[in-house]
Amino acid sequence: MLRLVIATFLALGVTFGAPEASMFEGLAQTQKPVSNLNNNSNLKPQNPKRVAAPNAQKQISIEEMRRVAPTDEPDDIDPNQVYQKIETKRIDFDATVGARSAFVYQVFSVKLRVDTNQELAFDLDLNISGDGVNILTPHPEWHEPRIGVYEATVWLACENKDASLAPLVVSLSRNGEFYGRQSIDLRLPRIKALEGGRNFAHVVADELTVKKTRASKFDETSNLITIELEGKNTNLASFYIPQNFEKQGVEALKGTFASQSANAFVIARKDVKFIDFSYYNLKTSKFENFRLPVEVEDDDLSTQIDLNPKESEFKQYKDIALYSAIVLFLILFIFARSWYSLVIAVLIGAYCLYDNKPFSDATIAAQTEVRILPTKNSTIFYRAEAGENAKVITVRGEFSKVLLENGKIGWVKNENIK
Repeated sequence: MLRLVIATFLALGVTFGAPEASMFEGLAQTQKPVSNLNNNSNLKPQNPKRVAAPNAQKQISIEEMRRVAPTDEPDDIDPNQVYQKIETKRIDFDATVGARSAFVYQVFSVKLRVDTNQELAFDLDLNISGDGVNILTPHPEWHEPRIGVYEATVWLACENKDASLAPLVVSLSRNGEFYGRQSIDLRLPRIKALEGGRNFAHVVADELTVKKTRASKFDETSNLITIELEGKNTNLASFYIPQNFEKQGVEALKGTFASQSANAFVIARKDVKFIDFSYYNLKTSKFENFRLPVEVEDDDLSTQIDLNPKESEFKQYKDIALYSAIVLFLILFIFARSWYSLVIAVLIGAYCLYDNKPFSDATIAAQTEVRILPTKNSTIFYRAEAGENAKVITVRGEFSKVLLENGKIGWVKNENIK
């Protein structure tokens, strides 16, 4: 169809259009080939700029147009057909377990490798589940060592020796559309149970260190004990002391399984004087015991802050500097009779009283969450169903420590305080 239209158009052009005359037409017809010019030394070669006519047009006949190959583009193109459909090739999925045997609660790695056999980019989604298996990294980060090949590491820990794992399934998608999936059966390492260990805290590690402990009043009948932990080759999120405490948990988890830190908290009765627990040391192949004394700070309304002492040290240095400034300006007032020094000393003293005031009255909004520690992910132990009166003890960043009407002490966001 396309060739017939073009041929008809050219035929009309030949019939009704007159060819343009060229002043070089005659010269072009009598010009000899270059090969003949080279064979005859008496003939001078023509200047090519003078031979070629700038506006010369070559007419194509209808017969020549009929010999033009047709286009391979379809006449009708679906505008929705944007991407070329990719045929699924074989997907190679392999997994390598990083240990032949492991104790319960001991972390071990599984290295995954997916070869799509395509030089294309894909999005991968891993489905992993099991019975008695703690999936520590259910959504691993995939790396692409070369195009079409993906690798990732998954960390696991078994909670009993009879743990089992369902087949691992990896799904591939491209441009939001499903491409394919592959599954494999993964054999877990031989899981060994741990016998003994008084108050075993569900931690198996190369090393576990207690950096700091702090005990403070939680309410009239219980205390809050916070423990700063550091461990190597372990999962501190599993830390749990098998005793009848009112509440316990782990917060502020940082680092990797190779080197990790966390804050554990325990809400215990006031008559509990020691916190006892143990962990299994992989280096010594035996249980290591801890016995932490519960020594409540003198101030019942002491601040439960993150156990890193830098913040409290900074406040201590700030108070020392302010009090020293007050003394200095008072000395200047006494000996130099400088009333400006007295005014400055009074202003600094007023600020110190405001900054260190024991508490102030406030109201917390309805549905306010009260947390154990002043962190976003801290455990919520109480929720105010309606607006309640409280006393603000101190402020740390975006959180305020409050004493509730029921006698409990916790942290709430500043935006929830009136």
